[in-house]
Amino acid sequence: MTGPQQTWTPPPRQQGIVAALLDANFDTLVTPKLIKFWYILALLLISVQCVAFLLLGLRIATWDNFWAWGVIMAVASPFVWLFELLMVRILMEAVMVRFKGVEYLHVIKDKI
Repeated sequence: MTGPQQTWTPPPRQQGIVAALLDANFDTLVTPKLIKFWYILALLLISVQCVAFLLLGLRIATWDNFWAWGVIMAVASPFVWLFELLMVRILMEAVMVRFKGVEYLHVIKDKI
């Protein structure tokens, strides 16, 4: 004798961003939908900041008294870019792990 048959039901239809924002029951999560946008925006801002840092370093390197600081800034700018991007990526992955955990718990709950 087998137990009761469980039927699989598809997940609810994905809503748009505006519909998810207006969802007063918080059944639809907005952050996973926006995380890609925020990552690309952070990548662009970090890149612009590091290019400015590099150009400023090259400009300072032409001065007579502070040329060493300019060289240090120019050499350090790729490392600053890499470090900042790594920190943003770690933060966003931590957020996504949290949301994926909630998603997997919903799947487990629905199977029980």
